[in-house]
Amino acid sequence: MKKLLYIFITLVISALLLNRIIYRELPQKETQKILSETKQYIRPIESISMDYENNRDLKALDSILKDNRILMLGENTHYDGSTLQAKGRLIQYLHQSLGYNVILYEAGQYDCWIMNEEMKNRTLKTPLDSIGGLGLFNFWWNNKETQPLIKYYQKNKTSSSPIELGGFDIQFSGETLTAKRSKLLKEFFNKNNITIKNFPLFSKYMNELPNFVYKGYVNRLLNEKQKKDLLKEISQFEGIVSQLKKNPENDIYTKYFNDIRNNFNKAWKYEPGSMKSMHFRDSLMAKNLIRQIDSVYPKEKIIVWCANIHTFSAPYNKNYRPLGSYIKERYGKTSYMLDFSSYAKLSPSKNLTDKPGKLAVENIFHEMKTPYFIMDLRNIPTSSYLKKEFISTINQGADQNKIWSHFMDGIFFIDTNTYLTPIKK
Repeated sequence: MKKLLYIFITLVISALLLNRIIYRELPQKETQKILSETKQYIRPIESISMDYENNRDLKALDSILKDNRILMLGENTHYDGSTLQAKGRLIQYLHQSLGYNVILYEAGQYDCWIMNEEMKNRTLKTPLDSIGGLGLFNFWWNNKETQPLIKYYQKNKTSSSPIELGGFDIQFSGETLTAKRSKLLKEFFNKNNITIKNFPLFSKYMNELPNFVYKGYVNRLLNEKQKKDLLKEISQFEGIVSQLKKNPENDIYTKYFNDIRNNFNKAWKYEPGSMKSMHFRDSLMAKNLIRQIDSVYPKEKIIVWCANIHTFSAPYNKNYRPLGSYIKERYGKTSYMLDFSSYAKLSPSKNLTDKPGKLAVENIFHEMKTPYFIMDLRNIPTSSYLKKEFISTINQGADQNKIWSHFMDGIFFIDTNTYLTPIKK
């Protein structure tokens, strides 16, 4: 009991000491010092709407990204409506003013390739208001916040400087594509004289592929030997397709089979959301992304769209190395990680939710009384508290204490975020 009491007392003392870090617990003089220091590093943003025509507030990006080639744009959660709006405005400016012509999403390589081709050629006759669903997860297209950006992509396909869209994930992402997957595979096999009957498990379950990422589902249909045999058949497809004539379609189908196999391996081997699962997935996303940066778009400036945690440019812990750390290691200062954070979210009932703990730096940012701002952590003096260990909710809203300047280059702060507004049920 004494040992537990000592532990409890130690925790209480530690909490009280941490409280001294936050300005609300400091004397007024110290409070103003921290606020004043923070204020000198922020670059106010006037609007997050793509319709806002005066881009003087975004000119700061010209110097911040002067020597940049790869910009990773994060998001705290996939359901932050204002963040997705802001990313739309940033992309529009970066495309029009700074020459970023490639946007690569944390979404399926194959799915996003199909989406990009459909925007160019309209072969599948997908309704324009659903075309984003061919490649992207639902939260990145089926809402009022991201539709202006999807429309911007489509409009620019016929311009002199079209945006190329792609993905680098191993997962299935396009819900609109689900009903078309097996049909497109059959057409591809027929065109290339590949006899699918020689692959009995794949032939039988081709319509079930997206459902096989769920352990409970696949275990009702396949035993362990059959699962291994299915993975072997997928590897055989990959080998056959890789020997076909070299062209973009055959190349993406080779990658598609590789991603399907890796996706099933991840789903069947690791617990969903575990560090081991994330580590496995991020290592493969890094491989896919680096291949595209170096081989598919070797001379282009590229925007990478993903969650904050995937942008982190240092190992998250001993079990998980994020995608961004591979990118930073390979491309150094020509890569820039810009992550999004907020003080709170405004619920549909107009209540503020998801506020940070009182030790989080977002409380200080909130006191700036600036709805939106960018902070370039890379060029802040090392003596600043922002270059030291502090608590932030920048990773999925959880209060975490880290030297955040080791994980990202900049912060886009949105004081009051919003929830997504769906357009299709």
